[in-house]
Amino acid sequence: MSRRRLAAAMFFSAVIVVVLALIVYTEQVNATQTVSVWVVTHDVAAGAPFSAADVQRVQIRAGSGDFNYEIKGPAAFTALFARNLVVNDLLRNDDLIPVTADSEVAITVEDAPALAIGNTVDVFAALTSDQQVLIGHDLVVSAVSGGSITLLVPVADEASWIAVGASTVPLHVALTVPGTQLAPAPLSADGAIHILCGTACSGLPTSATTP
Repeated sequence: MSRRRLAAAMFFSAVIVVVLALIVYTEQVNATQTVSVWVVTHDVAAGAPFSAADVQRVQIRAGSGDFNYEIKGPAAFTALFARNLVVNDLLRNDDLIPVTADSEVAITVEDAPALAIGNTVDVFAALTSDQQVLIGHDLVVSAVSGGSITLLVPVADEASWIAVGASTVPLHVALTVPGTQLAPAPLSADGAIHILCGTACSGLPTSATTP
């Protein structure tokens, strides 16, 4: 064998040895690499708060880029479960929804003022024929179609707003006045009349101001 052929054979042999060594090294690294993840410790329902009582931190054999693991724990991430999960499920990013997130909910309102997308409104529900209660303050309007409006509500309140929207309870809205803090207590027609009447009605009994 010529020196040239011998040198080429030795070179390719060395390359093969290096490649095999890299493969073995990579496999060993992957076999020992772990990542810290959150595991669900019991069945949880969609919409439930993300709590330390629901999960525990564990190490699994995987790479950090192998899966979209949820990194932040309950102490650092105020969230709700986005779907039903069962015990030993690994927690993924899309399994949680931030509490600060908004949800779009459509409701039907009566005698609404002229509204446009981007307006903020206060929503009142009629508990009785003459008693209203504030149920939503400073909510953003994302769509308007006649008496039906779509509001951005906190995702934590989504189920309640859907129940209200599906009910027959009369709803009314008013444009929010920036900086105004409204009392959440129910207000009767008598009480409202006394407030609006002011000192002129201070000496009159409640029944005297009832329409």
